[in-house]
Amino acid sequence: MKVNSEFNVPRIEHLAVWAEDLDETAAFLDDALGWKRHPLEFGVDEDDEVFGGMELAFIDANGLWLELVQPTTEGPGMDFLREKGNGSLVELDFLIDDFDKNIEEMRSRDIELIGMDGNPIVGDGLLREWTRLNGETGRGDERLSYVPFDMACGTSIELLWEHPVTGVVHRRNAHKSLEWTSAKDGPRLDSVCVLGREIEKISSVYTDILRLERLPVSSGIDRDWMSLGGTNHSWINGNSDSIWIELIAPKSGNLETGSLKSLGEGSIVELSVETSDIEEFYDKMRAKDIVLTAGDATPLPKGDKAAVNTVSGDRYAYLPLEKSKGMRIMVFERADGDDSIFNKRDKAA
Repeated sequence: MKVNSEFNVPRIEHLAVWAEDLDETAAFLDDALGWKRHPLEFGVDEDDEVFGGMELAFIDANGLWLELVQPTTEGPGMDFLREKGNGSLVELDFLIDDFDKNIEEMRSRDIELIGMDGNPIVGDGLLREWTRLNGETGRGDERLSYVPFDMACGTSIELLWEHPVTGVVHRRNAHKSLEWTSAKDGPRLDSVCVLGREIEKISSVYTDILRLERLPVSSGIDRDWMSLGGTNHSWINGNSDSIWIELIAPKSGNLETGSLKSLGEGSIVELSVETSDIEEFYDKMRAKDIVLTAGDATPLPKGDKAAVNTVSGDRYAYLPLEKSKGMRIMVFERADGDDSIFNKRDKAA
């Protein structure tokens, strides 16, 4: 994979998932996908005036971290939960090397970064979190900024800097154990999917603002459940090991089409998870009383254990939302050979 090594180019670090019950969501991800929860506990004090109280946990999604967020008091976090619902994929979180330099560089391009609540950044963007690990408590320091939502085409994109000693990401990475590490031969998070209105406009968010690489590949799985009448695709290199951002937009560009109307422009639509054998995965889920679908209550073809992309041969199915704690998760098995969408993408990288 080509990685943009330019100073301060952000790299995707985790994806924030809002949860009504953090423990239940973590248990589901472990049971269904084998994704383990890191023992580090952390959160935001309930009297925090900017963010509001939150409890958080990291999940090893075998390629990218998921940050589960359970709001506990009023604030932007609780507002997001009410608006988006349980299991909503709310935020793409990118690490930057120098917070102040990034603010200045963005400002030089007429981009005024904002705080989580949509207002100007206050207090240098500092968020002090409580941490707990192996019975020891402490504080974690990070500074947060966001691309203005209109410039980000509606997606919440966080640019964060972690204190090199006390930051929770650094504390997480320093504490390693096979007990909570997801099996590398199990299902792995391959990409996240973001919905836009116009493919060129939403792609420019990542190429022009974040300076990430866009691949010369425009094919992807058309998600029939979205009722978009055909889609355009764009693949963005997340500047991190093997994690992709897939952008999709209706070919018609109609904002009132299908899921654009129901989910909204800029929505982080789903997680795309790769498995080596989707029929085996189907049987495993069936044994847990989980019946895979073709997407949002659309049944799979009768007698089949996966839907098939007739052009590429890639096979895919979805975990039902009522079982997945509200998270939309597509599981796929790539086809052999050059026709596979995912093989084409990886080859282009």
